[in-house]
Amino acid sequence: MANEVNIGTMDTLVTVQSCTITKGREAAKSYNFQDFRQVYANVELLVEEQVNSSNLDEGKYINLTIYKIPQLTTRWRVIVDGRSYEITGINPISRISPFCILTLHAID
Repeated sequence: MANEVNIGTMDTLVTVQSCTITKGREAAKSYNFQDFRQVYANVELLVEEQVNSSNLDEGKYINLTIYKIPQLTTRWRVIVDGRSYEITGINPISRISPFCILTLHAID
């Protein structure tokens, strides 16, 4: 079946960080990230090349296959090999699958 995931490929330990938003003075928002859980994931590096002002720019994205976390939102972050990534997409494999695919972009 196309919706199957080989859990043997989920060999990278990553840290999922939750986000809490607090309001400070004059309604300024403050984002606080705390480690939520360490999970094993399948990491797939994607490279996107584009020409920008006669220069070849390279954008790096990661697709991460993990077990579903019910509270997970795109405000959360993921740490892979010591580098922080923002979650730009959460895609379920299927409605009944226990896995989802996260699209991540590196935070510079």
